[in-house]
Amino acid sequence: MFSRRHTLHSRLMMAYTILLGSLLLIVGLTGLIYFFASEREEIRETTHTAATILAIQSSAALMFGDSQVLQENLASLKGLRGLQWAAIVPTAVEVPLPVIRFGEAPADLALVLEGLGDRRERLDLFNLTVREPISHGHIDRGQLLMSIDLRFEVIEFFNVVVATLLLLLASFLLGQHLFRLIVQSIVAPLDELIRATTSVAQHAESEAMLEEIPRSRSEYVDEVGQLARAFNLMLDSIVHRDRQMRDQTTQLEQSIENLRSLSARMRAVREEERTRISHEIHDELGQRLTALKFEIARLGNGETESHIATQIDELIRTVRVISWELRPSVLDSLGLVAAIEWQAQDFARRLGVRCSVDLPEEAVNIAPEMATDLFRICQELLTNVSRHAQASRVDIILEVTDEAIHLEVKDNGCGMRARDQNQPALGLLGIRERLERWGGSLDIGRANAEPVRSGTRVHIMIPLGRSVVPISSEQTQ
Repeated sequence: MFSRRHTLHSRLMMAYTILLGSLLLIVGLTGLIYFFASEREEIRETTHTAATILAIQSSAALMFGDSQVLQENLASLKGLRGLQWAAIVPTAVEVPLPVIRFGEAPADLALVLEGLGDRRERLDLFNLTVREPISHGHIDRGQLLMSIDLRFEVIEFFNVVVATLLLLLASFLLGQHLFRLIVQSIVAPLDELIRATTSVAQHAESEAMLEEIPRSRSEYVDEVGQLARAFNLMLDSIVHRDRQMRDQTTQLEQSIENLRSLSARMRAVREEERTRISHEIHDELGQRLTALKFEIARLGNGETESHIATQIDELIRTVRVISWELRPSVLDSLGLVAAIEWQAQDFARRLGVRCSVDLPEEAVNIAPEMATDLFRICQELLTNVSRHAQASRVDIILEVTDEAIHLEVKDNGCGMRARDQNQPALGLLGIRERLERWGGSLDIGRANAEPVRSGTRVHIMIPLGRSVVPISSEQTQ
């Protein structure tokens, strides 16, 4: 009858309906049965009393055979309610009298007497037949028979039943209305708490302001009022904590943004310093070493001069390597594609690892800062391959579309375990920081399906046409 979908209000109303309906039905049926029984008992008593009185009044007239008096006595029963017929049946042989009848008495009264036997009455739903002996001097002179039609009682009982049902229905509806008012006074604060709790959940999901949630306005001093006040205190505490968390989150986001700005500025300053040092080493120190070589060659062709010239050549090559490692001039002069190709060739030459590249045929037209970050990311990935992969082959793929730039570096080495990707490695952290600047993404996975040497595939994606301008070195100064 009750299910989990029913509300508290509906449960209380259903319980009240069942309880009050059952109570009214029991009371009504009990009252009707008692009324019917008492009415019928009253009719029986009235009929027996009238029969007893009439028998007493008729005893002398029956003894003397005065049929006129007997007829008048029967006519006196005319006011008896429900009387159908009455008759006096003489039984004394010394006074021969005919049967005195009143009303529609049956022709064969002997059969009626035989049906009664020793009983004084016969009662069914619609009829009451009463027998009263008429005696004088303790001698039976005859029998008085009376028949009462009880259909009037049934009609009255039906009217009483209808009136009772109407009264019970009116009482039920009135009680239901009053009980609904009482239930609403109990459930209304709970409904208000439910709405407020729902608002808290919805605001939490939408990250809206909890201050906008209305507080419970229950003024009751009972348990419901205490619950409402406890909810208001809890909501105020949640609002206070939410405000503190928002402030702390704002401060943390500002700190993170400041750190990112500082990191971007440091990378920009480092690249500028590398470029400056690379140019100075290449231009100043390289030119001076070359001039020194020419001066030594001009002095003579001896063995000492040849040895010094050889050392100067080695020193010039070392200076060029340092200059290229600091800042390859090909990145500034020829662009990202040429720089990655030179980087792959240098990687293969130094480590003896086969390195293939798949690069665009044309130069990539992107911001210099983005080109520098992509070059450094590729450099860091190749460094990780040389340190950890134990690979014999490396593939570098650079693809440029209208929507994004894709850089992929994969090897056939021992592979990277999933838990290693979450380790606080400075190399990966630096790559993620560079990508964060441009809104890019980093994806690390297996290069192939082999169980032993699955290799590692690192995919870099940087979207193009972003509306947010990245942090530049000028913005951080």
